[in-house]
Amino acid sequence: MILLEVRNRFVINGIWFYGLAGSGKTYASSLVKKLTKDPFVLDGDVVRQLISFDLGYTSEERKVQIKRILGLIQLVTLNKMFPVASSVSMDSQTLKKARELGILVIKIERSFDQISKIRDIYQKADNVVGKDIKLDQLNAQVIYNTGNDTFHKSIYDLVKQNI
Repeated sequence: MILLEVRNRFVINGIWFYGLAGSGKTYASSLVKKLTKDPFVLDGDVVRQLISFDLGYTSEERKVQIKRILGLIQLVTLNKMFPVASSVSMDSQTLKKARELGILVIKIERSFDQISKIRDIYQKADNVVGKDIKLDQLNAQVIYNTGNDTFHKSIYDLVKQNI
């Protein structure tokens, strides 16, 4: 593993949030951006709009998308910036590679009742993770978004304890 241990702590070279649409990834990224030095936000929706516009939303195309995000993370770290990435999906291979790069991968969970009220994608679209496509169960740290200030505090604590 490439993680460097300093005083019994690992050096974190970036952070990657993943979870269902509406779970709070963009909000969490905005908080991390404010709390870290030299942040570079890689929002999955923006990456899809500007780079992965050739992709659809099938399971295989989603795997290509997260590989592209991983490549962008590598470019960002090579330029001595701190990547703050987010995506809906994650797979075990990408999770492993991200960890090898020192990227802290966090799954954000929020009740489906809450997210389906704020995101109409669950009623209107196909190939939606959480509805038509199952999110892989991975061994990643989880932060729960209950829709109140405890989520904000959880992200703040995560940064202060790890970065």
